[in-house]
Amino acid sequence: MDRRSGVCRRARDSRSGWRGARARPGRRRGARVDLGIARAPNAKLAYVTPAHHAPLGVTLPADRRLALLDWAEAMRAWIVEDDYDSEFRYESRPVAALAALDRHGVVIHTGSFSKTMVPGLRLAYVVAPEALVSRFVAAKSVLDRFTPPLLQEALAEFIHEGHFARHLRRMRELYAERRTALLEAIADELPAIEVVGAEAGIDVVARLPPGVDDQAAALALEKAGLDAMPLSDNAIRPLARGGLILGFAGFTPAKLRTAVSAMKRALAPLLPPVRRPRRAGSMATRHRAT
Repeated sequence: MDRRSGVCRRARDSRSGWRGARARPGRRRGARVDLGIARAPNAKLAYVTPAHHAPLGVTLPADRRLALLDWAEAMRAWIVEDDYDSEFRYESRPVAALAALDRHGVVIHTGSFSKTMVPGLRLAYVVAPEALVSRFVAAKSVLDRFTPPLLQEALAEFIHEGHFARHLRRMRELYAERRTALLEAIADELPAIEVVGAEAGIDVVARLPPGVDDQAAALALEKAGLDAMPLSDNAIRPLARGGLILGFAGFTPAKLRTAVSAMKRALAPLLPPVRRPRRAGSMATRHRAT
């Protein structure tokens, strides 16, 4: 698990849950599989979000995906692949799921319709290796017997008739427009902030300058009527550099630009001044004036 994930935060806050689980650091290229093996050589399960690590937005590259599959096959271990935000990529094609690369039946692929449809739908799915299907069916019959069959059948028909694919294309276009508006506004109004994790998903991480407390920044935004989660809320260990998680999917470009302007005013006491490079010709203009 990524040390900055919400799962890790809940694991940190719970003394009884996630016994034996170990978090691995989030990296620029995704989880270090070799480091995970070295630190937990007898692990029997790896939980990963290879399409879009939460919250930093990193995509696990092909070489590390293959290394993870090789480890699971060699150790007779399982990989739980949470296909988080895989549908929303803006700068490249969607990456093949681990389950599509699995040749040994070690990947348990999971997903949800909460982000692609509506959270209130409360429908998710598991694509399990054949050897585990009967166990999953038995477990669901005990733990969850109330998923409405009519709702499942309606969604299945929605997918079968091609409506879901068209819906996703429309959502990608809409979210891409909103993402661009947010990134451009931050670049214009808040040059001291570095945005990461913008290649996919429906939120980005705005990394604050070193020394700026993201808890204080989130509080300042709250007082201004804005909501942003501190990156440190998703970390087990203290971060060298804090940040803010900013969602954009539910807001029009105009509202996003207005919100960034409000962010600039709210964060002004916390951010160091940024010297913008002088435009070409500005010196010449002054020389002529004198």
